[in-house]
Amino acid sequence: MEILNMGGYAAFVWPAYFFALGLTFFLYRRSVKQLKKVEKKAEELGLVSKEVSQTVRASQTI
Repeated sequence: MEILNMGGYAAFVWPAYFFALGLTFFLYRRSVKQLKKVEKKAEELGLVSKEVSQTVRASQTI
């Protein structure tokens, strides 16, 4: 149990871990959302063909 107490600094260390984990998850989700938006915009402008777009999406799901 001493390892979870972290030498008396647990009140500072654990919230920092949770904050970092939450921020990482938030930034990941935001990046994925932004990527999908940009891919859709590029497809609308004709910068990416639909075949390439479908191939990329298929490789991302694996």
